[in-house]
Amino acid sequence: MKSLELTKHFASLYPMSPAFTAALDQALTLKNFRKGDLLKQSGKTPMIWFLESGLAKGYYQDQEGKEHVTRFWKQGQVMLLASGPTHSTAADRIMLLEDSQVSTLSDSSLLFLYHTFSEAPKIASKIILKDRNQGELKSFLCSLPTAQGYVQFQQVFPAARLMLKDIASYLEISPGRMSEIRRNFH
Repeated sequence: MKSLELTKHFASLYPMSPAFTAALDQALTLKNFRKGDLLKQSGKTPMIWFLESGLAKGYYQDQEGKEHVTRFWKQGQVMLLASGPTHSTAADRIMLLEDSQVSTLSDSSLLFLYHTFSEAPKIASKIILKDRNQGELKSFLCSLPTAQGYVQFQQVFPAARLMLKDIASYLEISPGRMSEIRRNFH
């Protein structure tokens, strides 16, 4: 039986029965990705990925092709993508920023677990709440004075492992301004 960090993460969100734990462990797939690989939504079933190791960003491209970073994920976090017309400014793809290990569930496994075990919907709602809180964190950081937003950003994310242009996009400032702020902190 392969018990990955995702199983432990779910157990930290809500108590899991031995049957659910066994079914989850059986359904999990561990995949290795290279730096620069993309994860995208496939079909209508929500996709869930867990970053066993590595670093990733969520982003979308506007009509002019400009990239907008909406999320960063580090090891030990669940990665979700929003889909549909109501999420026009949400990430529609995830890029791995380092060689990474990701655990995931197939569409059929996800649906089976959700409809078979009572703890699955409760865990799902906690995951969605955490993801929403990440969106609120971005809004909060962007509302702060720029330098203060960057200081707070560094406390939450591994800024030294992220590209300046990605941090600037996330904080909704120009790369030039971001460079100036970074220089003042080093």
